[in-house]
Amino acid sequence: MNKAANIYWDDSSTDWPTARRTSATRRRRTKTAAAAKDRNAPWWISFLIVTSIFVMLSVSINYRAFTEAREETDKNVQLAAEVQNLTDENLALQEEIHTLRTDPRVIQREAKRIGMSLRQDKVPVPVN
Repeated sequence: MNKAANIYWDDSSTDWPTARRTSATRRRRTKTAAAAKDRNAPWWISFLIVTSIFVMLSVSINYRAFTEAREETDKNVQLAAEVQNLTDENLALQEEIHTLRTDPRVIQREAKRIGMSLRQDKVPVPVN
């Protein structure tokens, strides 16, 4: 910048190198301020990012808890069915034990099945 180009240049207020340095500094400041202004995102983008992270964490934690609860429920149903089957089998075995102790025909049939010969005289069977 020379004296002819700058019509507002005044010798008394500043000297030539200082004026040049000041205008260059001003240009740099305006460029950095404009660049900073361009880089600043609106406030709602920051809010959106934080909210998105919170939602993703909440969903992942709740999905994991829901999956574990569903697995536990399935296992509970399976174990309840197994308990019911074992209870039915236990009742059938108790009934069979009762008939083996009290019914002479069942006793004869089981004795023949295992190859024992039965005497003709009756043997008392104690009932507990």
